[in-house]
Amino acid sequence: MPIFRSAVLLALAAGVAFADEPGKPVSKFKLGRDTTFVDGPLDKDGYIDYEAALNERLKGKITPESNAVVLLMQCLGPKPEGAALHKDFYKAIGIEAPADVGDYLVQYNRHFVLEMQSRDPRGFFDMEAKLKLRPWTKDDSPKHAEWLKLNQKPLEIAVEASKRKDYYFPQISRTRGGERGALLGALLPTVQKCRELALLLSFRATWHLSAGKIDDAFADVLAIHRLGRLLTRGASSIELLVGISMESIAHQADLTLLEHGRPTAKQILTYQAELEKLQPRGCVADKIGFFERFLYLDSVQYFLRTGINDLLGGEFRGRTPEQIAGALDWNAVLSMGNHHYDRMVEALRKPTRGERLQASVAIDLELGKLQKDAKNVKIDPKDPPAKIRSELTQKIGAMYVALLMPAFQKVNDAADRAGQIHRNGLLATALGAHFADHKKYPDTLAELVQKYLAKIPEDVFGAKAMIYKSTAEGYLLYSVGVNGIDDGGQLISEDSRGDDIGVRMPRK
Repeated sequence: MPIFRSAVLLALAAGVAFADEPGKPVSKFKLGRDTTFVDGPLDKDGYIDYEAALNERLKGKITPESNAVVLLMQCLGPKPEGAALHKDFYKAIGIEAPADVGDYLVQYNRHFVLEMQSRDPRGFFDMEAKLKLRPWTKDDSPKHAEWLKLNQKPLEIAVEASKRKDYYFPQISRTRGGERGALLGALLPTVQKCRELALLLSFRATWHLSAGKIDDAFADVLAIHRLGRLLTRGASSIELLVGISMESIAHQADLTLLEHGRPTAKQILTYQAELEKLQPRGCVADKIGFFERFLYLDSVQYFLRTGINDLLGGEFRGRTPEQIAGALDWNAVLSMGNHHYDRMVEALRKPTRGERLQASVAIDLELGKLQKDAKNVKIDPKDPPAKIRSELTQKIGAMYVALLMPAFQKVNDAADRAGQIHRNGLLATALGAHFADHKKYPDTLAELVQKYLAKIPEDVFGAKAMIYKSTAEGYLLYSVGVNGIDDGGQLISEDSRGDDIGVRMPRK
């Protein structure tokens, strides 16, 4: 067709590949911060190896001795979700693959097969939920007691892993033939298994309570907190969200220990000091600025390289990769994505939640307009080739941006919730220590300052003090939550499913 022939000639005239030196790979794109974001490494065909570029940045100076993932693989084994990890994964973290047979995690879905397939699985899950809320023994659930016994060694390794300072899980994507695939296809087979380890540790913590081993219980819950924080420091938003989920499991276990463990004020404050020393949670802006950005850039060049043109719209169906390459300004497509990722990172680095929210709304409106304008683009074959190429570039670039941009505000909401839950947990320990000393909770949070807590943290969502109410039975402490509205203590964690984020003691 004239559109493609003319565009190809224009592309050849302008130069669609760029070479630095004779003998070096010829880049398919203009290398630069606004286009490829990184300048290498290049593969033999001139495409950026974003997998290698990302893993190089993730690894930094992390060693096998400091990397928690090394111990987690010893805990989970070579096939966390049934398939073996690629040899390049083990090469990247600097170890040999674990043996096929070993004392690895006995997974939940294999141990509780009959219970999950019974006529009343809901009854089983209800019973299981109670085990996390109070002390329990073998008589309450022989099957859960057996699960803990079978996983004694894997849990020991998981606790040791939680004490390491680094988390480096390389992103490895390989096709069935072993070639490098799209970074979008990189697997994370250990992530949900880490959450399973958190579940196991929470069961063991409440098991310890039945034997009066409060220090052992605190140690197990602290391991969950640490593992969760480590996971949030992985490359992806998925690892961040699962790590946050693990922290939520730990927080609920904290409340169980405070409610039923009868710890002394000294034990509680010692534990609180460990919570305050937890390493920082992974940053949402970093996930967006690197991993998610690299996914976008790598996916664009992957579609171009492989000719997956059904994603590009009717104008490109049946066209070869060479025809598609010449029909668009791919440097402009990459730049469109970088522009929006830069905008998102800038928004996520705003100092307050209100400023972040305002900036994200503006980006959403901009993306919506971009998509609308792209849909309204009508390609007229009679237009000059340069105009056709420009309009096609804008249309397809907008489609790629819409297809691959992450729901960053939802991820940011989850991170802010996690920050609030951590603040709630610190206050809950301070309140628990006050109760241990005085056999009652304080009338106001101000009574906790100095002896039980250095200062009262503000509400992440309201930019003011959290709401505290002393009751005849205990207390209610809460943040106004994501909607910024005081729903009267209708907690998101309870059946009322309000939006407030807090602690009710005693729990319902």
